[in-house]
Amino acid sequence: MSDDAELTSYDSIVIEDYLEHVERPFSWNNLYERPAVIARLPSLKGKNVLDTGCASGFFTEYALKNGARVTAVDISKVMTERLVARIKSVKLTIFCADISRPMSFLKSNTYDCVICSLVLHYIKDWEPLLAELHRVLKKGGRLVISTHHPFEMYQYLKLPSYYDFKMVEDTWGSSGPRPFKVHYYVRPLKEVLRPIVRSKFNIISIDEPLPTKECKELAPEVYKRLMERPGFLFIVLEK
Repeated sequence: MSDDAELTSYDSIVIEDYLEHVERPFSWNNLYERPAVIARLPSLKGKNVLDTGCASGFFTEYALKNGARVTAVDISKVMTERLVARIKSVKLTIFCADISRPMSFLKSNTYDCVICSLVLHYIKDWEPLLAELHRVLKKGGRLVISTHHPFEMYQYLKLPSYYDFKMVEDTWGSSGPRPFKVHYYVRPLKEVLRPIVRSKFNIISIDEPLPTKECKELAPEVYKRLMERPGFLFIVLEK
């Protein structure tokens, strides 16, 4: 993320609100996005994993528990400091850095898998980041991406045009005690696919997975909505 990323301006209070929002038991993150990402990950045992935009560290912790050596990167100093304090492991390295800029602290041809969970929509230009992730992956390594689905954003935000490519302001946690503002980019599907097609990656899959049975049991209203239209887009690329 760079200056246009919302987390650059997060203070500790907003971080608390953000974490409370995404870690809710019935959040889309827990019921939909995370299971879908996990289903697309290769075996992580004994592998080198890079978690880009790691935020609360869910996938960092998941990879560690599944036997990986993990490098976690996030632009938020508060997030990375919390991760350092919470997870003690010789297999974990944490950097506070802007992933939209060259990551010279990461060696080339190092990682078997890169996880990029719900971070790309905070970044305007994906091509430099995709080039960096291609550089640090080993040959045959996988990049697993989740990001906002253009059709969902068009409907949810009531955009004047589906073809808009711009930064928007959204309010999260509106039903809670402290709603907070976030900023991210919306773009049509062609602008999602264009930098991917231009990259050196091979496309393995582009998916709109259905919600799980667990989602139906725990949060039927969330399940109903996700059965009507996809919430996120899931992309798997290979070097």
